[in-house]
Amino acid sequence: MPRGRRADIFATLRAQASKALSQLERQIEDARNELQRMIEQANNWRGLLGGGGSGRRGRRAAGGRPAGSQRGPGRRAGGRRVNWDEVLSSVPQRFGVEDIMKHPGAASKGRAQVYPALTRWETAGRIRRISKGVYEKGGSGGGGRGARGARSTGKRAGRRGRRPAPKKGGRRPGRKPKGAAAQAESGS
Repeated sequence: MPRGRRADIFATLRAQASKALSQLERQIEDARNELQRMIEQANNWRGLLGGGGSGRRGRRAAGGRPAGSQRGPGRRAGGRRVNWDEVLSSVPQRFGVEDIMKHPGAASKGRAQVYPALTRWETAGRIRRISKGVYEKGGSGGGGRGARGARSTGKRAGRRGRRPAPKKGGRRPGRKPKGAAAQAESGS
């Protein structure tokens, strides 16, 4: 067998392999570009939804965003905490929801979060409702609730100071039984 023919076959195989490799590298590059475009699109949708959702889990960049995502111009920073005491101090003596929405922190949260703040302030005695949509600051200014100035608004907050409800079938300690239960205890 002549050597030239064998070298010619290997050269042909090498050329075909090189061509296949360059096509594969081009396809990989196209797939990477497509993936990057899809990630940017997902981040845009996530931003429109308020930054929530089930994003890519892993390391997060500063500010709590997924690594690689950037906040574009005009996007709201709705995830930041708002100091509602500061919001209350920024409104005039008589105010409405529109006055509250002028504060940048309240505006970033939106109207849906302003109404619960109004309810908290009203129950705490810091404001009172004058008419529909019009409020007036109260004189208590917080009622001396410590450094935080806010009261707990959880489910248990309304139950403080109340006695627990009696268990069914039993009687409270220190009370005399009434009715049939009294006869049953004294007659035995």
